[in-house]
Amino acid sequence: ALIIEPIQGEGGDNHFRAEFMKELRTICDENEIMFIYDEVQTGIALTGKMWAHEYFGNDALPDMLCFGKKTQVCGFFASKRIDEVENNVFHESARLNSTWGGNLIDMVRFSMYLEVIEQEKLVEKAGVNGEYLLNEIKKIQADFPNIVHNPRGKGLFCAFNLESGEKRDKLRELIQEEGAIMLGCGPKTIRFRPPVNISIDEIDIGIKCIRRAIKRL
Repeated sequence: ALIIEPIQGEGGDNHFRAEFMKELRTICDENEIMFIYDEVQTGIALTGKMWAHEYFGNDALPDMLCFGKKTQVCGFFASKRIDEVENNVFHESARLNSTWGGNLIDMVRFSMYLEVIEQEKLVEKAGVNGEYLLNEIKKIQADFPNIVHNPRGKGLFCAFNLESGEKRDKLRELIQEEGAIMLGCGPKTIRFRPPVNISIDEIDIGIKCIRRAIKRL
């Protein structure tokens, strides 16, 4: 199997071109390899799509996809290609054990989350609000070009770089002192992982915290 994140998360919020993923899909097809997306971080609306791999089009669809985090449950689903594997986990009991897997309360809760996402149009809102967020990050870069580098993102799944990991870590501390909690990833990146229902007003509060922190850096 080949397993890859649509956007590399912990490694530094690195984005892939659609052409790259399509070529991986072709390689997997030609060599009978299962093509699997890890959407634990990118899945469930945050990127402005329900699943981040949707940005790559129909020529880069997965054979299997795993998800977690925002769902507060973990799971995976697969195409019919998994039936090429005899006695796979969907047909043979106990091939994949999980103490709490299939917990009824979790299943009901996840169903309710999906209903809220659909009713409140949170996928679309994450796309619109994410565009606003990225534009605000780009404004910060324009004002502090020697500090903030490579603003990037899809939907609310945004990030920017600093010159070094040391400066990144210091800025994170200052941002927290100013009232916001942010995470790092990769060697020198600060990432944004807001809730999918974040408002423009809340984004503005966070941006102000970042600006104040940068002025102190």
